Amino acid sequence: MIKRSYYKQKIWLGTFGMGGYVTSDPNNDDERDVEAIRYAIKKGIFQIDTSESYAGGKTEMLIGEAIKCFSRNRLVIATKVREYNLFYDAVIESCKKSLERLQTSYIDVYYIHKQNPEIPINETIAALNKLLDMGLIKNIGLSNVGIDTIKKYSQLLKKPVYAVQNQYNLVCRESQRKKIIDYCRKNRIRFIAWRPIRLLYPGCPDPFYPEGTYKLLDEVAKKYNKTNVQIAVKWLLQQDCVEIVFKSSNKDHIDEILDTENFEILYEDWKRLDEEFPVQLEVGCTANNYFEVT
Repeated sequence: MIKRSYYKQKIWLGTFGMGGYVTSDPNNDDERDVEAIRYAIKKGIFQIDTSESYAGGKTEMLIGEAIKCFSRNRLVIATKVREYNLFYDAVIESCKKSLERLQTSYIDVYYIHKQNPEIPINETIAALNKLLDMGLIKNIGLSNVGIDTIKKYSQLLKKPVYAVQNQYNLVCRESQRKKIIDYCRKNRIRFIAWRPIRLLYPGCPDPFYPEGTYKLLDEVAKKYNKTNVQIAVKWLLQQDCVEIVFKSSNKDHIDEILDTENFEILYEDWKRLDEEFPVQLEVGCTANNYFEVT
């Protein structure tokens, strides 16, 4: 069983949708989002994940506002540079703009959001190494990648790759099938599952594991007196190197996720979910390897 002191370190608060989606939403309830971030921190979620592309940068601004009242060294802030900004100068400029919006002097984890085959990877890596030297970033992460890309970055970066963030959940298992999680485990790289509870299953009327859609999930949830979402999340978190990033502006939902700390799925039930849950065909399931470096 995971030690309680470590458990919350496997949970990241995602922020996609806060402030808007692709662009800033003028009708967004900014106060609600700021309060949700603060609530999560007060409940012990100190790791916050975002991107320069979320709401055109507004999401980073909301985080900057939310974290003002907390000690910065308690927090782990991760953001991402988008695939269009991977030229050397653009990476440096993107990082500096993110720092301004986040109102912080450094970024704990700086991700490449997605690979861009039109931009030489060596140019991107040179910029990341420069940011490390400048002290503007502490660690480097990769998102939506496969093993070849991880190896390439690992060979040229001044620091080991800190984290890999790919889509991974009960339905989308590409990172499992392609041994990406195993590779991360063997190389002491944190594997962080984005969209840990989101389904893209054809015909599913609701993206969050509604009762009646998956008989096996209903059965296991009933056994432990937990929600389907909690069982799906726990299946991930009981994998030793797997962490999750989830987004919510709803305090009850945040509490629901945190309550997964208070129970353990027996191995036989975990194994049934792993082996018997209907895995979706990978077409459209994930962005992994779309921009794989070879």
